[in-house]
Amino acid sequence: MDEFAWFAREYPRAYRHHMECAEFRINTIAKLYAELHRELVARLDGDDSLLELAQSDVRVKRIYWDFESFLCEIGTALDLLARIVGVAYKHEMPPSFSRFCRKAIPDDPFSALFRAAQDRWVNRMKDYRDCFVHYTPADTQLSIRLVRRARGYETRCKLPINPNERDITRFRFPLSIELLRYAISLRRSMRALDKATASLVKRAYEKKGYPVRTQGLFTVGRRERG
Repeated sequence: MDEFAWFAREYPRAYRHHMECAEFRINTIAKLYAELHRELVARLDGDDSLLELAQSDVRVKRIYWDFESFLCEIGTALDLLARIVGVAYKHEMPPSFSRFCRKAIPDDPFSALFRAAQDRWVNRMKDYRDCFVHYTPADTQLSIRLVRRARGYETRCKLPINPNERDITRFRFPLSIELLRYAISLRRSMRALDKATASLVKRAYEKKGYPVRTQGLFTVGRRERG
């Protein structure tokens, strides 16, 4: 069990590193929202229905930079979670969340949990991450707005509802989606998956079903450039 002891120490530590980074990013976003909200409210007069700060204020750019980083950290944490769960199987499992979910394992609680999360929220998160990281930012004219609502003023950063277009000119920005609200929802979903996975690992361990594989845990191949 010597190799597994190393694995059990190092991979959860790496996983928590990325979870903590995601938490740091969303907290930074929330603080910037609060700071900009106070400034926009201070500018209000009786006739204002909308106030806006554009990307000339670097804090607006920082919100979107941190949001993209937040998405990447969640994606990395998911891959590490799949790696941690992978030792519950006799044969080596894929070291990525998406490839893990493609493995058809009937009546397997880990597979069922991961595929359910993939359908509910992971696929959409990866659509945003892939679009923003590989294709285009959310917009070329980033801004944060103070919008009047029935219950008061709301601070909003826009987020496209259709990231799979991967064409900035086709993005649509309905009121039903907003950057910080989406990030909070994503964090809530990831925390729920974290807790559910931990419960399954604990249950499997108590039944001597974790770990099943204790050798070759660090050999997932080496990347070679041609």
